[in-house]
Amino acid sequence: MYSYTLTFKEQIDKLTSVEQEISLQSPAQAGDFIILSDGSRHQVMFVTHRTHYSSLYLDKGVRAPQDQA
Repeated sequence: MYSYTLTFKEQIDKLTSVEQEISLQSPAQAGDFIILSDGSRHQVMFVTHRTHYSSLYLDKGVRAPQDQA
């Protein structure tokens, strides 16, 4: 399991998204897409690695359309 802190291109996204961390089954790479629990879809712009943690830098994101019943 790989754990990352999330950093968004726009600060407003931090106020609307629940996650500040995410765990993935495989290592993230630039160009990957991440879907958060609020339904927003974000592309990974780049990844930084530190000694004790890694960060994903995400674009502003697109909210996934909701199914209409």
